Amino acid sequence: MKILFITSSYKGIYDHFEAWIIRALKKNHEVKFFHFKDGLSTLQSLTREFNPEVALTLVGFKIPIQMVHWLKKQQVKTAVWFTEDPYFMDRTKVLSQYFDFVFTIDSAALEYYKNNGHLHAYQLPLATEPQVFKPKPVEAKYRSDICLVGFPYPDRIQTIQFLLQNTVYKIKVVGKWSNSLFRFRSNPKLMIHEGWVNPSVVADLYNGAKVVLNTHRPFNLKQNQNKLGIIGKSINNRTFDVAACGSFQLIQFKEDLPNHFIEDEEIVSFKNNLELRQKIDYYLKSEEDRQWIAEKARNRVLKDHTFEQRLEKMLELIKDSTK
Repeated sequence: MKILFITSSYKGIYDHFEAWIIRALKKNHEVKFFHFKDGLSTLQSLTREFNPEVALTLVGFKIPIQMVHWLKKQQVKTAVWFTEDPYFMDRTKVLSQYFDFVFTIDSAALEYYKNNGHLHAYQLPLATEPQVFKPKPVEAKYRSDICLVGFPYPDRIQTIQFLLQNTVYKIKVVGKWSNSLFRFRSNPKLMIHEGWVNPSVVADLYNGAKVVLNTHRPFNLKQNQNKLGIIGKSINNRTFDVAACGSFQLIQFKEDLPNHFIEDEEIVSFKNNLELRQKIDYYLKSEEDRQWIAEKARNRVLKDHTFEQRLEKMLELIKDSTK
């Protein structure tokens, strides 16, 4: 299939997402990359020369809608992968109307798109890149009892404070945490790796942790644009990355979790801080159980949850709907 990939133009992790997606697509398809800042005339020339069957973009917030309209007039199937659902539903509920195909990471968001008449809306979670996220030996500086990588949302701050006050374990947090945990800065159990880190370093941190703590972004965070109040049901891409490293994780329960992993066999979840503490106590004492579950999770990810597999499913759905 000929695919025109249009950049989201977001930086940070999106640079990596897009590189992984393009690499996966190129294994079986012809792919051209386009930056919408190059203008409509460049898009027109590229489209006439390349003659793509599908134009795909992530997020979709920055692409000029006139480009989407023009591609549709040329009989190019337009697809958007909403990788931030349901946190920006105020925008995606409008934007979804312009694309032939909508792929969302979240099942609650999918229900909204379908209920509002989108004929080709599908759930497609993010995935992992196993060339980056894989088991490997790491230096001592990456090791911890408990590791949490991510933005310090209020719920996460509260959880880390709870663990610092109620456990004896060494906890490493990665991200913009220094201000949020300022009063704990002299706590010998706390290690802060400040700032955004490259995925390869994240993989080191996952490999160095006995337990990776995985919690989700709150649906009602004030920075969100979710006036609909849609509560996300789906797990984040971190779930797949941790598993691909062969690392053990404790994940905050989400309704969609059993659709991807077998609980207590391939993954272990928790619903509150008390349950989290109990499970941390148990699994830190039981290395054999940790390793067994982590190995099962890695096997599942390699079988079902890589970017290559996600994109083949996406293209199958597009192809089947146009027969």
